[in-house]
Amino acid sequence: MTDSVVRRITWRTSDIAQVLFLGLLFFFLWRFFWMVYTALFIALIAILLAIVLHAPAKFLSRFIPFTAAFALTVATFLVSMGALMVAIIPQIFDQVSQLAGELPSAFDAASGWFSERTGIPQDAELMQTINGQVSDFLARFVPLAFNLITALVGSSAVIILAIFLAYQPEVYRNLLIRIVAPPGRPKFIQVYDEAGTSLRNWVLGKAVSMVAVGVIVWIGLMLFKIPGALALGVLAALLEFIPNLGPTIAAAPAIVAAFLISPSTALWVAVFYFVLQQVQSAVTVPLVERRAVNIPPAALLIWQLMLAVGFGILGLFVATPLLAVIAVAVRIMYVEPTEERYVNDRREGGAIAAEQRVIDPDAEVVDPRDTDTAPH
Repeated sequence: MTDSVVRRITWRTSDIAQVLFLGLLFFFLWRFFWMVYTALFIALIAILLAIVLHAPAKFLSRFIPFTAAFALTVATFLVSMGALMVAIIPQIFDQVSQLAGELPSAFDAASGWFSERTGIPQDAELMQTINGQVSDFLARFVPLAFNLITALVGSSAVIILAIFLAYQPEVYRNLLIRIVAPPGRPKFIQVYDEAGTSLRNWVLGKAVSMVAVGVIVWIGLMLFKIPGALALGVLAALLEFIPNLGPTIAAAPAIVAAFLISPSTALWVAVFYFVLQQVQSAVTVPLVERRAVNIPPAALLIWQLMLAVGFGILGLFVATPLLAVIAVAVRIMYVEPTEERYVNDRREGGAIAAEQRVIDPDAEVVDPRDTDTAPH
């Protein structure tokens, strides 16, 4: 019987120092990430906006020089955004003021309509509590609206960053490639190019669907004579950027505003949003999202909830593009090499088995890679 050898693991001072250093480095990197994650998410949004700016400029460069095409694209974008803000911001304040004055009566009308249809008597104390909470929310909404305007003004930094990225994307691509060590550059270039293609297809498709949804919601709410139809249409277009959750969130203020007219109008507005979402699911999702970003809906929803809980509303906006980049990187850096190694191992095993059969046809073929049957 072979005597078993007991090996004692000893820790040198240098080993302990390395472990402590790695632990401290991980801690500081983790803390640093929580300090700058907002900037990283904003940079990702700037990259997506840069894709939107670069695509039409590249198309126009077939007819005019790229510099002139890019300047025309940026000027058109800035003028459109400025005009949209001038048209929307007054409507937001008017709608808030109107909601503050008429929403309690709208809730009373909705409660009476519900009682007539169901036979359940109204609870006066409950309605008073709801009206009080709604009034408190609307009283707090005005400073939130000012904060929203401040955020829109602060978004100029995102627009400037997007302009720089869209004007010379090759410069930043080459800069990132040079940071990577030469042996890992081919894989990094593959990840960069495929992730860029996925993001470009997704963002451009989303931009088209956002404009379409915004226009359809605006026209539909104008036909229903909903106050603030333009503002609600722009809100629906912006929230269309968030898959799964965005359209549902956008429908809530429109339905509440419809209660200012009548409960039946609110019901028809809810039906309108529901039909629009079904059309989106049947048309835009297969054509835009699943072709550009092939992610199962349940996995995407779980990822959105995780980022929403961890990072707030900003996490919802970057959830899909961030998951698309991660999926491409994991596939190229881990899944494909693992499958390739597995196929190579199977081929080597088949070659070894064939060689053993040639040497001794009656002998039992043993795969050396099989740890349970391989000789020790």
